[in-house]
Amino acid sequence: MDQKPRMMSRVAMWVVGGIVLLLAGAVPASADNGPHVKGAGLVADTCAACHRAHTAQAPMLLKESQEQLCFTCHGSGAGGASTDVEDGVGYSSTARTGAAKALRGGGFKFALIGSNNPSGNGYIGEIPVRATGAAATSSHSIDESDQMAWGNGAVSGTASYGTVMPLRCGSCHDPHGNGNYRILRPIPDESDAETGITIADASTKTYTTENYWLVEDESAPGFIANVSSWCATCHTRYLAGGGSGHTSSGDAVFAYRHRTNQTSQGTPTCVQCHVAHGSNANMGTYSTGVPDPEGGTVGSDSRLLRIDNRGVCQMCHNK
Repeated sequence: MDQKPRMMSRVAMWVVGGIVLLLAGAVPASADNGPHVKGAGLVADTCAACHRAHTAQAPMLLKESQEQLCFTCHGSGAGGASTDVEDGVGYSSTARTGAAKALRGGGFKFALIGSNNPSGNGYIGEIPVRATGAAATSSHSIDESDQMAWGNGAVSGTASYGTVMPLRCGSCHDPHGNGNYRILRPIPDESDAETGITIADASTKTYTTENYWLVEDESAPGFIANVSSWCATCHTRYLAGGGSGHTSSGDAVFAYRHRTNQTSQGTPTCVQCHVAHGSNANMGTYSTGVPDPEGGTVGSDSRLLRIDNRGVCQMCHNK
């Protein structure tokens, strides 16, 4: 029997199949989508978009530094993702057409948080969205420089302020996808936590907001219930329950602590007061003089807070 026709047929199928994979791989990047999907398997172009086998310029065989690589899609001049985490804005599509809306997590270089104009208190409070972005006055580090993770470590009678960590985007997010909320790693890369915190993914992904005081994600009921514990995988001693403001933890530095373990909108959680990426809040005369845990002056650093002059306190403790 002549094998040539059969072999030619197989070759044609391989060629067509390869073209299909190439086209499938050329998809725009969007958090929890695009190339960041758990179990996507081997799809042409996805590896090459980020890695180089023999000519890599950064650890983990990345073709450039992780910050710049992530900004290739999620930066201000990019077009591969609907989320621009550099400017703190999001769009309705990866084409970035239509109006830019405010990202829930703020932005690393700019943010649209109406930090100077809050109103209400508790659950019904409002922090509006700015018409244009303002420069970030604080942000989580993503450039791999050494930064202090305040409160990291066990409660101790010996003064200890935290641990220096070289944070990057991949410290918190899994670029290959893991099926979790915002592809968050159960244990961030630099954390020495023994138990991870898994937050289930949202059924419908909403990256933008019109009110920075409303932090609950209704499509992910477990988010606000678990996010403080997730933050505490690095900021260990910041997680505190009821009565912690009146009872000492026994720690030499973080002795009396505000409660952070509540589970609903408008109650004390890490994200009720702070954004994840960066804030544009400003600090005035008194709020710039607040000392950091080590005794240095915080200055104009807004510590990722949502309101000017550390005004998140007054949203609940209205004087």
